[in-house]
Amino acid sequence: MDFLDQRLSNLFIDLQRSGLWEDEKAIADSVLLRSPAETYMAYTVRKSLGDMDLRAFYDEYFRPVRAREANYQTDPAHGPQEHIEALWPLLVRDADDPDLQSSRIALNRPYVVVGGRFQESYYWDTFFTLLGLIRAGRMSVVEDMLENFADAIERFGFVPNGFRTYYLSRSQPPFFWAMVRAAAQASPDPKAVMARYLPALEKEYRFWTASPRTHEGLARYWDAMDTPRIEMFATDLHWQAHAAKTPGLYRNLRAACESGWDFSSRWLADPDDLGSIRTTRIWPVDLNALLLCHETYLAEICTAVAPERAAMYREAADWRAQALRERFYNPETGFFHDRLIDEDALSPVVSAAGLFPLFAGAATRTQAARCTETMQTRLLARYGLLSTDITSGQQWDAPNGWAPLQWIAIHGLRRYGYTAVAQRIKSGWITACEDVFAETGKFVEKYNVLDDRAAGTGGEYELQDGFGWTNGVYLDLVLEGSAQSWLGEVALAAE
Repeated sequence: MDFLDQRLSNLFIDLQRSGLWEDEKAIADSVLLRSPAETYMAYTVRKSLGDMDLRAFYDEYFRPVRAREANYQTDPAHGPQEHIEALWPLLVRDADDPDLQSSRIALNRPYVVVGGRFQESYYWDTFFTLLGLIRAGRMSVVEDMLENFADAIERFGFVPNGFRTYYLSRSQPPFFWAMVRAAAQASPDPKAVMARYLPALEKEYRFWTASPRTHEGLARYWDAMDTPRIEMFATDLHWQAHAAKTPGLYRNLRAACESGWDFSSRWLADPDDLGSIRTTRIWPVDLNALLLCHETYLAEICTAVAPERAAMYREAADWRAQALRERFYNPETGFFHDRLIDEDALSPVVSAAGLFPLFAGAATRTQAARCTETMQTRLLARYGLLSTDITSGQQWDAPNGWAPLQWIAIHGLRRYGYTAVAQRIKSGWITACEDVFAETGKFVEKYNVLDDRAAGTGGEYELQDGFGWTNGVYLDLVLEGSAQSWLGEVALAAE
């Protein structure tokens, strides 16, 4: 289903291997100025005549995707909130032209992009961006994005990782239930919103609870493909020899992209070796907590609009909550961990994903108390929450913190009454965002939560600005009226 690699074949490979582009995603996202057949024919003819100027050929037959916000100059008179307000028009796109020849999946309604190299909508990014759009009163974009995602679920059975054809083999952390819930809360008719999106929520739920993503009742990340990623093709070619000796390597790299944590020591047998990645052999604690939220919300919606199905989802939620308490919690560390499938044991990695069971309300009171203590010892930093306490060079490890993980942790801690430590995370994160903005005039993708004067590090690409989910989480935290949990008080499980 990929566009450029299949229709342009050797031309795509030559472009990727040329080394003329610092970011291979720029090639995968380029717009063709002529038909694929005409473009490929011209390429084969010119190549048969001898050495060809590949850059000149690209300039003649392709148009690069440009970031509309790239040349935006921050107004020195703007504070952080004014800056974000000025950026929204640059991050919102009109409905796509379906006749445009590129890897883009055309969306029928306006949508919001992340910014920087990410000039399309991404799944879990969108929820956290929408939190800011709601605070900004831009409900029309929120409604458009809900419709775009519901349409994607109808077409594909799931929301793609991002709206490019090369992402159609995987999804991302399932937050559509949270998008619907946020929109319903902001609507004058919440029941109508819930009823409108119930079919899409149920269809997406079936995607996540079917094989191969659900294995022995618990969910894992997966990708239908076991080949080099199109958006990182040249990078992945360097793994060819290792992949030949390590079946499933590319699928595990891709599955880590589905997790959103690409890449992290969470997925590695050896924290210093990306080649030891084993994403598909792990039951992630955060994914299963999110599915518990999905099941709980489906039960709530069905109680209101389809009561005959409510009990089924309540039963599923009860089973998953018990599984999280019993199979993902380590009493020795006092924390929730990912579970290793092959070893039937808990991963030793302490990560911010371990706070998702608090967000979902799965933890007992004792577990929540121990988790809060461990979090403060292992992950809490001056400027927010570390992704993990491992310094591996990967971007979802120390010293980096990410907006969505701060937001989840804050609301998870609040559910169990730990408002003071939640406030510490909130205050530290807001300070980091504001200090970097004061110094650079930008909101960026990730932050160094150990040193707010240093940039976030690691990853396969340069630090990106824009940046959708940072904007959204910042606005939501700054403008919230009280320190309440987003999901309300938890009905605590028995000890």
